[in-house]
Amino acid sequence: MGLVLIVEDDRWTRHVLARLFEHEGWEVRTASSVEAGLDLIDLEPDCVVLDLSLPDGSGAAILRKVREEGHACRVVLCTVTSDVERLECVAALKPDAIIAKPVDVATLLRACRG
Repeated sequence: MGLVLIVEDDRWTRHVLARLFEHEGWEVRTASSVEAGLDLIDLEPDCVVLDLSLPDGSGAAILRKVREEGHACRVVLCTVTSDVERLECVAALKPDAIIAKPVDVATLLRACRG
């Protein structure tokens, strides 16, 4: 399927998502912070599964870098936030999908495949 980068601070969620994507045939890299996620963007993943709220900032910083640098990957945001203003700001960065947590696995996989 390609390379997926999962940026999620919750260790259990990160682990479960990694196993899910591996089972589906993806190569997986994970990060637990904005800083670590930014470091891994240069691997040119095919898809980034991105938590919006991370311990060192907003996942929007990673989405912004992907869009500004013209990386050809899908970005799927997974979030629990219902803050309309925050979601509108993130939507302006044009993620390929925004999925509410708890994540529906089928919806997530479809969003990552495009």
